[in-house]
Amino acid sequence: MTKIAKTIKISQHHEKWLKTTQINFSEWIRQRLDEAIEQNRRPTITGLKAVILAAGKDKHLFPLTETIPKTLLDVRGKTILQWQVEMLRAVGIHEIAVVRGYRKEQINYPGLQYFDNDDYLKTGSLASLFTALEFIDQDTIIVYGDILFNIEILKKLVNYQNGTTLVIDRGWEKHYQLSQEDHPNPPELATISETGPELDITALTCGLPAANAAAEFIGLAKLSSNAVTILKSVFQEIYLPDSTAKFHSAPTIRAATFADLIQELIKRGEKISGLEIWRTWIDVDTFEDYRNAWNSFNEIIGEK
Repeated sequence: MTKIAKTIKISQHHEKWLKTTQINFSEWIRQRLDEAIEQNRRPTITGLKAVILAAGKDKHLFPLTETIPKTLLDVRGKTILQWQVEMLRAVGIHEIAVVRGYRKEQINYPGLQYFDNDDYLKTGSLASLFTALEFIDQDTIIVYGDILFNIEILKKLVNYQNGTTLVIDRGWEKHYQLSQEDHPNPPELATISETGPELDITALTCGLPAANAAAEFIGLAKLSSNAVTILKSVFQEIYLPDSTAKFHSAPTIRAATFADLIQELIKRGEKISGLEIWRTWIDVDTFEDYRNAWNSFNEIIGEK
């Protein structure tokens, strides 16, 4: 019989919580050990890591996010981040990093690696990704910290063998047409070449005219090892020498987004594939989105 030895380290956050909460300590320890045993049983995918980008501050959801980052919003008993981490682990990805920024001390789950973008108010998601460069050394799943999606999407992305891949939604227009609230963040829209048997992304930008857009990037992607090499090259060749340099649609590379990185990958000849879905996900940008995350949870995630 395989024995699992586990030392449970209690962070200051958990220690304070345990002291101020009526809880059976033995039961709490048992639950942590059960989680460790379950993780040990899960398959592990070698050669694939994940980075969750959760540094930004979102005032549009105040007061809900006044004291916590958006990724810690509760949806059906767990935070968005917890759902994401559970799904990544369920498909075999256990090397997971989170890039924190706003209210970073609140994000402190065990078993994850953390990188901090303390300049989150003045930088974009690409700068957040740069903070985790020492972690990113192979094929890497990138996840925006405010999205929920069906695990089947993640399984398809993990198994997709076409290098750098973006998960894209063909049903994006209907979603925005039916919305009762103005979205503070414009969708990242993709143009697609469909001349061959596969979907090739030819552009990804927030400034793309809707008439030219075929789909919306949902905030879930896989970077190939070659794309990771280009990412590090961009950091060394452009960001470090002059972080105020213009970079694609961004006025400076400090303010650049993940979409700007995709444009740079396309410019440098990296093939970008599209994995097509239809509205089995949601990003939480508005109060309406948050209500929909609760109301449509079973449709998106599945019965829990």
